[in-house]
Amino acid sequence: MATGGFKPIYVLCGSDGFLQDHYRAEIISRVVGQTDPQTCIANFDGSLDLELAEVMDELRTLPFLAPARVVLIRNADAFISKYRQKLEEYVDNPCKTSALVLMVASFPKTTRLARIIPKIGDVLNCRLPDDTSLQRWLTKAAGKRGKKIDAQSAALLEQWIGRDLAAQNAEIEKLCLYVGQRETITPADVEAVVTATAGPAAFALTNAITGADAPGALKALDGLLRIRGAEFQALGSIAWHLRRALQAQQEISAGGKPNLKMPYRQQSAFLAMLKRRGQRRLQADMRSLISTDLGMKSGMKPKAALQELIMSLCS
Repeated sequence: MATGGFKPIYVLCGSDGFLQDHYRAEIISRVVGQTDPQTCIANFDGSLDLELAEVMDELRTLPFLAPARVVLIRNADAFISKYRQKLEEYVDNPCKTSALVLMVASFPKTTRLARIIPKIGDVLNCRLPDDTSLQRWLTKAAGKRGKKIDAQSAALLEQWIGRDLAAQNAEIEKLCLYVGQRETITPADVEAVVTATAGPAAFALTNAITGADAPGALKALDGLLRIRGAEFQALGSIAWHLRRALQAQQEISAGGKPNLKMPYRQQSAFLAMLKRRGQRRLQADMRSLISTDLGMKSGMKPKAALQELIMSLCS
């Protein structure tokens, strides 16, 4: 949202509850300042046969003990369709002491209303981000707290938590407190602080690779690839697994004991994999991963590339 003052109309488009709450709170704070919101906010439900006259009366009511008022309409899709022309007329000459907030599931850009609102107001996206923009969202969430998060850490959060923005925001808050004076959140920080909640499917692939269970790993991959764009999530999961294995192997080679942040029952299988593959093979596995990544980005079919990689890791 643009900073400074408030605008006479806002459209919150999309159904993600976290983003809706975030933008709604920001708009209210900007419009009413420190005033008690109960005295200067009118709430309506657009799905309940709402009349335009009720809304206009509230918009034209002068604020009491506040700089301005907020008139908020939830489920406003039907209301907009019914009164589109009147709303267009209102946008041409809006009240200067009120902000109209329309919460909608969709807001087609082809309508005149959608074209003119951005000139005097804001249209705010409340849809869940896709896999690519989720990492950008995580970067911004960390940046607001004065921290940076590297791509590997963001990918790990995506794998472990999924696209639950409320949960992701809570994890970013914890991570920023955990790193203290350090500037950047790392994969090691995520492993130390975050508990995976995306369900057993998040680990089925790497668990099968750990046990050299090629059929199980291929089955887990099929399950992951049912979601569009999940091929790079699967690759990121394998990359995280190999980085963890290499780090543990290096600690063993240096005469130390690896710090395995995993349930005790999984540690024996993981240590057996380290012994079975050794440091050279794990390094070769990482080169295979990089080759697979480049192949997928240069036109190779993702599923075939990942299947080939999995067979190599389980051999």
